[in-house]
Amino acid sequence: MKSQLRVIGALALSLAVFMIDAFTTVNGAIAVVYIVAIFLVAPLGLRAIIAAAIVAIAFTLLAFGLQHGEQLNSSALIRLVVCIVAISLTTVLILRDRATRTSLVEQARILELSHDTVIIRDKDDVIVYWNDGAEKLYGWMRSEAVGKHCESLLKCRFSSEEVQAAFDLEGHWTGQLIRTRRDGASLTLASRWLQRKDDGGRPVGVIESSADVTAQLQHDEARRASEQRYRTIFETAGFATWESNWLDTKRVLDQYTGDISQFEDWLLANPQVTQAAIRGAIIRNANPAAVRLFQAGSNEKLSGTNLCGRYLPESFPAIAQLLATLRKGEMGAENEVRLKSLAGEVVDVVLRVNILPDSRDWAHVLVMAFDVTERNLSRARIEQTSAELAHAARVSLLGQLSASIAHEVNQPLTAILNYARSGERWLLREEPDLTEVSSSLQRIVTNGNRAAEVIKRVKALAKKTVTPAASFSLPEIVEDALGLVRHEAKLQGVKLKQSSEGTLPLAFGDRVQVQQVLVNLIVNGLHAMRDVTDRKRELRILLGVAPAGMLRVEVRDVGMGFAQEAIGKVFDPFFTTKAEGMGMGLSICRSIIETQGGHIIVRNNEGPGATVTFTVPATPENT
Repeated sequence: MKSQLRVIGALALSLAVFMIDAFTTVNGAIAVVYIVAIFLVAPLGLRAIIAAAIVAIAFTLLAFGLQHGEQLNSSALIRLVVCIVAISLTTVLILRDRATRTSLVEQARILELSHDTVIIRDKDDVIVYWNDGAEKLYGWMRSEAVGKHCESLLKCRFSSEEVQAAFDLEGHWTGQLIRTRRDGASLTLASRWLQRKDDGGRPVGVIESSADVTAQLQHDEARRASEQRYRTIFETAGFATWESNWLDTKRVLDQYTGDISQFEDWLLANPQVTQAAIRGAIIRNANPAAVRLFQAGSNEKLSGTNLCGRYLPESFPAIAQLLATLRKGEMGAENEVRLKSLAGEVVDVVLRVNILPDSRDWAHVLVMAFDVTERNLSRARIEQTSAELAHAARVSLLGQLSASIAHEVNQPLTAILNYARSGERWLLREEPDLTEVSSSLQRIVTNGNRAAEVIKRVKALAKKTVTPAASFSLPEIVEDALGLVRHEAKLQGVKLKQSSEGTLPLAFGDRVQVQQVLVNLIVNGLHAMRDVTDRKRELRILLGVAPAGMLRVEVRDVGMGFAQEAIGKVFDPFFTTKAEGMGMGLSICRSIIETQGGHIIVRNNEGPGATVTFTVPATPENT
């Protein structure tokens, strides 16, 4: 509506000026008034301004022609030229002003769109411009900030001498300053100030653009602190740690394009690939503990090298497993390996490899090595001591069974003597009965084998050396164990029973030690039934299959059972329920079974007596 009124007003004014100029005798440059019409339509745009100027010049020429016709005079012609020049200059000035305003508006829009703060101050530090970015950052609206003293409003902290020196030298300053928000929060800003000057070169103010870097500085400080903590931990850790570049290692491993589940087998079948992968792991930096582990003397001797020659050949399967784990996408893996220091000393270490989260293609890998040489030596000594203790327990057990063993041996020896005498008598007859002699000799051989089997079982149980794990038959060692205690059971009136849940697979472990556990548990069961008079004395051995590839052995008696408070202590060293006991039998049994990879428990039966159950691994199918 306003635009239409401006156009109508300009046309009316132009027509009025035209009528006066064309049909009156007013002397003077009346056509100059057309300038007012041009000003009226100036806000409507470039086309309106040019159109108004053309109409004004046209009306001026037409009025001049109607007024003077062929009677030209110099004064009228001068007035015509003056009017046309005035209209033209006015139009040019209006267009120039409009272009300037448009440019200023665009610049102002850019300042408003900027996320940074833009503040313009005069020479007295009074704010004359305050953009949207400043409103959002500082909390003061434009109407509240404009006209205020900047220093008083924002409580600036900066070096005024440094700023003035930069202004004097270059006319601008760049640096950091601290200001205060409306809510009292302190802000650190990266700021750039440009000194404004008038045409005479005198300072008239400052244009300032600032960006809030508070969060960035806090982040940088936290990152530096984190890096410092990491560096401190890295340098002072008591275990060997080194940073490595595994780019070449990954390239070597990426040669494999088959089934990832078969990757480890492929590495084992191609040890040269494992060696190449190790060779590609370049050490960047090692901590003092790593220098000591490798006996390198200094970090420089390790940096830039690989450990291909340090790992012993027997460690390659463990390294292959570690590499396969990482190749499957895991960010960390560990395994125990053996390596050789630069001085030639062999050490056992648990190697832990971690691919750092920001690492691309394994460019940043952190490797930690925990020296377990002493631990392994201690473990070997403990295992040796345990073996000696178990042997002593077996010898002690044989001592307890000496009467039963002697009876088992005496029976076949007595039979051998009787059959030998009988055979001798058959030979001394006038007509020797060779059939009877042959029968007697066969019986002698049978009883000799019987005695030999008893002695064999005793020797096996008394053996001191540790036998390697191997497959064995559980029913067979049960038979051997019962053969050693059968006489003792007979003397106590205990009936021995054995049953099995179908056909069992072979067990896997140390046959002698498992037999020791079984004999010990049977003897304990016999002792538990010494005072039983109101029921039949019976000891039952049950064999079966347990979950997770294990075999189960149960030794069940009908004795007095365990007191409830003793159930959790029966496997503790030196805990015993017997007046003459030392409390080592069940403790040794638990140590043996757990070493074999099994588990042993004791519980009271629902009826009389107690049951001791232990498990041993079954032989793996692919063994």
